[in-house]
Amino acid sequence: MEYTFDEPWAVRWRLPIEQKSRTASVGSIDPAATPIEIEAMERNLQLHHPSRTLTGFGDMEMLLCWHKHDVGEEGAFFSASAGTTFPLGRTEENPYIAGDVGESHEHIQFGNGTFDPIVELFYSRPLGEDSIISAFCQGRFPGSTNDEGFQGSQSIQGGIGAMKPLGNFGSGETSFGLAGLLYQDYGQATWDGVIDPNSGFTTLSGTLGISWKDEEFRNWSLTLVLPISIDTPYSSDGSYESGPVLSLGVGF
Repeated sequence: MEYTFDEPWAVRWRLPIEQKSRTASVGSIDPAATPIEIEAMERNLQLHHPSRTLTGFGDMEMLLCWHKHDVGEEGAFFSASAGTTFPLGRTEENPYIAGDVGESHEHIQFGNGTFDPIVELFYSRPLGEDSIISAFCQGRFPGSTNDEGFQGSQSIQGGIGAMKPLGNFGSGETSFGLAGLLYQDYGQATWDGVIDPNSGFTTLSGTLGISWKDEEFRNWSLTLVLPISIDTPYSSDGSYESGPVLSLGVGF
């Protein structure tokens, strides 16, 4: 949601609702392993990384935004934003302490539990008669720990894309097709100052999507993010793969 209170200044809020799916299995079992050993492997898997789907709110973002039209050429648009997150996403207790004593636990979190500074830049310009090209970058910089001793990952992401009109979508205004590339770099988080080995990755993805406005002038977008490459601190063992992400957004 965005509210312009004094042109060219606005306030923007975002509240993500996320569904995260994890699939894990025991692989590369030694042929000489006994049924008791295989059962122990499965029990360990269910304790530490069971397959499951989780849903919840992420951390809310609030930003102060400034923009300017016709930057560089007629029809171009530039905006700069800065703000903070609000810790609304669900957090967990230290999973490594629970794992050490044989208790079930969860590594996936929906928030950091802290107020994290965020900065964003966006630029777009016309391409040809009816297309638009754009670029953006965003940084999130956690600087404190939450009540459980967790400090989230510093994240940098950016992308380039192109947008082309597709015609009317239902009874709303003209819809646009979107295609681009997305780069994400997430540093490693910490628990009580100790690096979380299950955190941190860099990835390059392709994006495909569509955006439109409905009769109430709400902005809708549906985007599919398809990973092209991913690198983690422990990627050489092939233990982690990132799947596709489907994102539905609505703006007011």
